[in-house]
Amino acid sequence: MSTLKIHLTYQCTAQCAHCRFGCDPSPQPVIDPDLAMDCVRALRAHNDLSMVVLMGGEPGLYPELTYGLAAACTDLGLAVRIETNAFWASSDDEARQFLEPLYALGASVMFSLDAFHEPHVPPERVACALRVSAELGGQHYLEMAYLDVKRRAHPFDRHSDALLTEVERGLGRSPSCRIYQGNVFYNGRAARSLASWVSEGRGVPANTCERVPWWMDGELDTLDLLILDADGYLSKGCGIAIGRIGPRPVEAILDDFDARAHPIFRTLLEMGPLGLAHEAEAMGYTLKADYADKCHLCQEARQVLRPAYPEFLTPARHYE
Repeated sequence: MSTLKIHLTYQCTAQCAHCRFGCDPSPQPVIDPDLAMDCVRALRAHNDLSMVVLMGGEPGLYPELTYGLAAACTDLGLAVRIETNAFWASSDDEARQFLEPLYALGASVMFSLDAFHEPHVPPERVACALRVSAELGGQHYLEMAYLDVKRRAHPFDRHSDALLTEVERGLGRSPSCRIYQGNVFYNGRAARSLASWVSEGRGVPANTCERVPWWMDGELDTLDLLILDADGYLSKGCGIAIGRIGPRPVEAILDDFDARAHPIFRTLLEMGPLGLAHEAEAMGYTLKADYADKCHLCQEARQVLRPAYPEFLTPARHYE
């Protein structure tokens, strides 16, 4: 399944410790809907695009833009999902106002609930959004991030489970709501703020990297997963750009893509993040004894390598 995920903005009502994209409440550029739809149509023609995910930052900050893009994509026969923290669900009426137009289009909605979101978005709002979604009969999901989803020994992880229990106690588990529980990916802000909690004893990851771990069909050598941001950058969602729409037409970026000719993807495919780290050592990087995961090592190496690859190691928000 070919998927395009669109950052409407990097602005968010939250500043979560596990955010991979450096999102925060400060004003940020907002995507031009014409640019977004040009990319959607080009991918539909080039790569049989089947799904569009509207995300942020927080898409609920720009509801009209969210509705407009969702409607335009569904008019093309594409599946649409919105990823949101549900800050807007301060009451049933407010939740219904945001959700009803989306469910009327046939879009699905993914809500976030965990210890990282909770300081910024009261869990009662997530519960409200879930309840109203069930009432409206809309397809909805819950996504939860853990430092270590298998062990769940850290206080953050235990608190996330407690939040889920609290929400379910108030709602009952809705059979229409699927819950996705997975590990934090230690890149972006998470590499700096959370990796030290779990890295001890894990060693240095030496295997190659053929795909990004946060979405199906995330292979580096295909265009089956792309992420577009408000500045026009196309990437895989890990701060590694394949091109920027505007300076180049989107069709040219897609036609010219070759992962083996891309200096960062080539290294990841052939040598893995350790290959990038060895290159970064020549620029002053010191290899550590332990890393939380491959993403953690890759993030630290890319941070050092950015001056050498400004065209490829961007968008900047992934490094701030």
